[in-house]
Amino acid sequence: MINIYNESNLHKTLKLFYSGKFNGKTEVPYKKWICDIITESNSIIEIQTSNLQALKEKALSAINDKINFTIIHPIITEKIIETYLEDGTLISKRKSPKSESLFSKLKSLTGIYDILLNKYITIIFVKIRSTEQRIQTKEKIQLKNKSRHFKKNWYKTGKKLTEISSEQIFYGKKSYLNLLQSIEKKFDAFSSKELKNELIKNGFSKSDVNQTNLILWLLNKMNLISIKEKKGRLIYYKLEQ
Repeated sequence: MINIYNESNLHKTLKLFYSGKFNGKTEVPYKKWICDIITESNSIIEIQTSNLQALKEKALSAINDKINFTIIHPIITEKIIETYLEDGTLISKRKSPKSESLFSKLKSLTGIYDILLNKYITIIFVKIRSTEQRIQTKEKIQLKNKSRHFKKNWYKTGKKLTEISSEQIFYGKKSYLNLLQSIEKKFDAFSSKELKNELIKNGFSKSDVNQTNLILWLLNKMNLISIKEKKGRLIYYKLEQ
């Protein structure tokens, strides 16, 4: 368990946690950027809570300079929602029915698939628990960025990181092929059907099972698997040697 910080400090929280873990310095200049963390060995660590593609230019520069580049990407596995009146009075506290998993976050890798196997790139998915804070309003409102399809009578003010539970590290071919749950060892060719069955067999959730096409797309784009044949609507893949 680690201390609680506001959402405006969520990025800062993870930055401080990992700078301590890797004995690094924070907010260090690198070319035209400021790096979240640079370690004693001159490796770069970036905390990215949203779009990973936004880091691609910096990552490519690091690759060109032969600098190890690690991206820390949080997965919110449990979220508590606290709702307050505008005067700061807490009026409700409940667990959100929504949660994230590793498989649901794999979409974030699609914009950087072409650099994932580079020897200088590491992705660390970190599972966290958080508390989201909201203010209830008297009337339904639109957000400043106009992102709501329908007006609601609340708005977010922050998110508190309450716990870091575990990590899953992706570096090199084997770590990504582990997403296949070893079906490539059981079949000469496999489709989303075989992968779904394996995920169900291993107790994965329905939402995780629904990510099979994304997993196969990603691994195919990374040239870890290739299309062998098509049978009806199913595409069958084989492991690349």
